[in-house]
Amino acid sequence: MDNLHWLEEIKSIDRTLVGDKAFFLSRVMQRGYPVVPGFVVPAIATHEFLESVEWSEPLGLDLPYSSLHLDVDNPKQLQHLAQKIRQEITTAALPESWLENINSAQERWHSPVLILRPSLALVGSSASVLRTSNWSLVQESGLLESHTCLASPEALAGGLKLSWAELFRARSLFYWQSSGIQVTQINLGILVQPLMEAIASGTLHVLPELWEIQATWGMGRALFRGEVVPDSYQVQPETGEVQTRNLGIKTRAYRIKQYSTDGFENSTDSVQVAVKAYVAGLMADEGLEPYLLDEDQQKNYALSEKNLNDLINLARQLKAELGPAFSLEWIISPHANEGDKLYLTQVSIQQAAVNLRESEVRDWQPAVSSDSSMASFNSRPAVHSLSSRSSPTSHNPGEGDRVAATPGLTPTASQQQHSIKGLAAAPGQAIAIAHVLTENHHTQWSEADGVSLAAVSGKILVTKNITPDLLPLLRQAVGVIAEQGGMTCHAAIVARELGIPAVVGAIGARQLIQSGDSVLLDGDRGEVYRLSDEESLVINQKPLANKQPPISNFQFPIVTQLLVNLSQLSSIERAANLPVDGVGLLRSELLVLDLVEGQHPHRWLQQGRDRELVGLLSQKLCEFAAAFAPRPVFYRSLDLRSHEFLSLIGSRQVQAEANPMLGNRGTFSATSDPALFDLEMAALASVQQSGYTNMHLLLPFVRTVEEFSFCRHRAIAAGLTESAQFQLWIMAEVPSVLFLLADYVKAGCMGISIGSNDLTQLVLGVDREHAQMASAFDERHPAVIQAIAQLIAGAKQAGIPCSICGQAPAQYPELIDQLVQWGITSISVEPDAVERTYNAIARAEQRLILEAARRQLG
Repeated sequence: MDNLHWLEEIKSIDRTLVGDKAFFLSRVMQRGYPVVPGFVVPAIATHEFLESVEWSEPLGLDLPYSSLHLDVDNPKQLQHLAQKIRQEITTAALPESWLENINSAQERWHSPVLILRPSLALVGSSASVLRTSNWSLVQESGLLESHTCLASPEALAGGLKLSWAELFRARSLFYWQSSGIQVTQINLGILVQPLMEAIASGTLHVLPELWEIQATWGMGRALFRGEVVPDSYQVQPETGEVQTRNLGIKTRAYRIKQYSTDGFENSTDSVQVAVKAYVAGLMADEGLEPYLLDEDQQKNYALSEKNLNDLINLARQLKAELGPAFSLEWIISPHANEGDKLYLTQVSIQQAAVNLRESEVRDWQPAVSSDSSMASFNSRPAVHSLSSRSSPTSHNPGEGDRVAATPGLTPTASQQQHSIKGLAAAPGQAIAIAHVLTENHHTQWSEADGVSLAAVSGKILVTKNITPDLLPLLRQAVGVIAEQGGMTCHAAIVARELGIPAVVGAIGARQLIQSGDSVLLDGDRGEVYRLSDEESLVINQKPLANKQPPISNFQFPIVTQLLVNLSQLSSIERAANLPVDGVGLLRSELLVLDLVEGQHPHRWLQQGRDRELVGLLSQKLCEFAAAFAPRPVFYRSLDLRSHEFLSLIGSRQVQAEANPMLGNRGTFSATSDPALFDLEMAALASVQQSGYTNMHLLLPFVRTVEEFSFCRHRAIAAGLTESAQFQLWIMAEVPSVLFLLADYVKAGCMGISIGSNDLTQLVLGVDREHAQMASAFDERHPAVIQAIAQLIAGAKQAGIPCSICGQAPAQYPELIDQLVQWGITSISVEPDAVERTYNAIARAEQRLILEAARRQLG
């Protein structure tokens, strides 16, 4: 192997030895820009090492000179060959002289963890053609992964071999073959750098028409893996002025795991185990650990104004040298004596227009971004959830003054003077005329629903509170502002399912806003602005952006079932096409309210229309069952809370309650008056008789075993249990279930679904719909977490499935790691959270597999 190539010393003639990534980074460093230091183990080392491997039969390969003509249409053969090659590479011995040289070089950094980045270059007669065609696809493919390792000789050897083995992963071999690239044309250098601690990290994409910055706290891994929605900025290219800024949703970050390498060779602790696992090729991100961000960090931008300006100024300087289109990856690293410092970790150039000396121009080509795994500061734009700001609304309320889901709206100073702050309950932005619902309208709208529905159509609904009986109005609106309510109230839940932005807990909204006012509603920030006539006119003259929903990203199969929460017939088509295993929660209240024509369900019973209502309900349930068959659909029976149905005709006959959240609701209401519950059982029986056996029953807010037994006997009487597939579950949301789960199982309970919303409310004694109590309503509170863990453990011990269907998993993806580790059998979320939940489950399951492999290594 030739000498190592330090970034500050790389020359143009070294490009094919060090690879494009290291080459471009070295050019930037040598021009005085702040770059994380590093050196390159050159491509010649890759070739020499592969030549030294004693390949076993039946490979018969003459690597690295083999052209590897594979049958890429035979996945089994491809996987087998790739696995065999990688196994041979990771178990081969590395020359001691090489290791001494490389280890000696990295010791000057005194860094406990290193990052190894593959850096590729193409050689050969057709390299220039490939580099400008198929080769450019590598930049976006995430083909070769970076690896991190401990700064010890043994770990470094394992990391290098894993990096070299990246060339021969099944997906890599498939790409080389399908792109007409032979392994002999690929030079692979390994860029070795210290893993530096990061306060913040992110990306900067420079295009002629717009610059975009994304940022998150800590290392960039959380950003790349879609575990956070990053802060984002749009910058005007000519002036460097920040035009828009959006605060992301950042709940977790990554940092360097602290290791002590003293006496490492004789250590038997977890560090030694980690190194053994790494050498075995089982670890890709050793040296990093996740942590939860505190509330202040979640509410603040990761970039300070100074760091933001420094990044913009750096990009303006680089634009003169790199041309009008390039991308940077960066970190903000803490320094005890110098303060925070900005470093570049990667430079990708989209055009060859670079201002270099003529002797250097001949070799300058667009950079190849060859790492796909996130280590320290390597980050890529996050994959947004299915209901991100660019997602279209799921209904069409008409034309007129609707400007819905408009990304990047930033209020002016005059708008901020007329602003209201609330809770960001449903994402997206909208500008439209407001329709304010007064107390009088709230109780009488349904008696003149034709007029009221028309009045709200295409407008932003402003109200004291959104209750289930106002669902028809909510469907017509392009956004909703409620003075009361929390993240788990009906307004928030339904708005997220309908895909319209919502702000709840917006105190004083009905005093500041009048019907007819133009309003900017920001469901991402939880802010509302009243617009002047001039501002409204200017904004509404702008053409609507024709945004396409983001592409779903479901890369890995998962074992934990992923279910979806629904309540709207309009959501069926979209939800049924998602990669879900069924419906974990079909909310009955909103479904029934669609059928009762503005009347309380009890009024239908009093009028003798129970059979008619059974027919209507069973017809709708059949639509859900048919759409998801044979996947299960768990219908949660009615949980009518008296205060939520005051506007319905006949509601005055329902006794008023001082505290409806703890009143006559759930299964208790069935024991006191079973007529409505029996009607639901008849509708479910009708669904079974129609040939659908995938509809099951979920009992809400069960307080006692006696209540459960009562409802179970009514289900038996309706004939539901005659189907062998029928499942009867309970919602585990009242704390008494924690102590009585075994008794419920003995009484016939076949599964539980944890309702984290009500469970949190009752464990912490916090009204979930009280906006002023939002800071105290924390589903991550240790008491709530322990309750969830106990329920999962109890279900496992009893041999029954355990699901969770509250907002906790979707709102706090970091909890999914714990849920999967504890053995949750399924997780049910809103449709907009399916993608990020799917990916979080996949990551959690992969970690469990990795940890099991580590334990086997001892």
